[in-house]
Amino acid sequence: MGSWMRTWARVAMPAASSSARVIMQGQQRGGRVRLIARPRRAQFCLSIESLVCSQTEISSTNIRSGAAFDNIKASWNQALKLGDFSTKLKCNYDYKENRDFLQDCSLSGDLLEANSEDDVRVSYDVSHNFGNKNTNVELQAHTRGTTLSAKMDDRQLKEVSAERDVDVADNKVNADVSWLVKAQTARVKLMSNLGGGKDRVSAQIDYNTNDKSASYELGYEHQLEEGRDVSATINPSDKTLDVELVDNKFESGATWTTTASVPLEKSGGNNILDAAKLTLKRSWNW
Repeated sequence: MGSWMRTWARVAMPAASSSARVIMQGQQRGGRVRLIARPRRAQFCLSIESLVCSQTEISSTNIRSGAAFDNIKASWNQALKLGDFSTKLKCNYDYKENRDFLQDCSLSGDLLEANSEDDVRVSYDVSHNFGNKNTNVELQAHTRGTTLSAKMDDRQLKEVSAERDVDVADNKVNADVSWLVKAQTARVKLMSNLGGGKDRVSAQIDYNTNDKSASYELGYEHQLEEGRDVSATINPSDKTLDVELVDNKFESGATWTTTASVPLEKSGGNNILDAAKLTLKRSWNW
């Protein structure tokens, strides 16, 4: 494609008394596209900024029983500007979920910007799933270190939450309290950094108000060195221990993730280690 591209189109648009002629002009230079619609007495400008990021991810099945292709995912991010209004377009592809088309697309940005910590910033994230045809909306209000969120799934309220950092002893703990409407479940997430930021502990507690049952999940992350991290997550209700190693140094420009899923109880005649599953994942930007 040349450094400049011009595209002209004439579109008939209804007006109060007669059809109005609109001229669409497109220009591209150095990864920037600009579309200008010129009706008789108005102008609308859509500016598509340069591509932010494109990422691809390929994962395997359990390599202990013969490695094979499991799934491929890809995502594209694009910054858009509608006059003075900025937004980000993101599209995701998932081979398992929708192999013939995109899985979903979303638009996200700020409805109201804040000039200081005392002001309220309101952000949005609207996504559409092409598989189940659902449209999801998330609204967030940020002020004085507190974030209030509301999520809607296909026009039904799904979840409301509040998040902020609190000081506990000498540590700062991120607390996220939410209510899952359909499941009638209260959820509390806690996370804190330890050891100068190289270690992180987390906990999630769910309480179902219908059957009065509770479940929890514990996690621990440790930075082995710059570019290499290991994490462990235990879920007593599922009786599994997941250990994940993320390596950004093994291959330049790519991230390798090794995940081991270890059952906490014997399955049949197998011991715990024999029943463990091991998968690989490679992701890279382009």
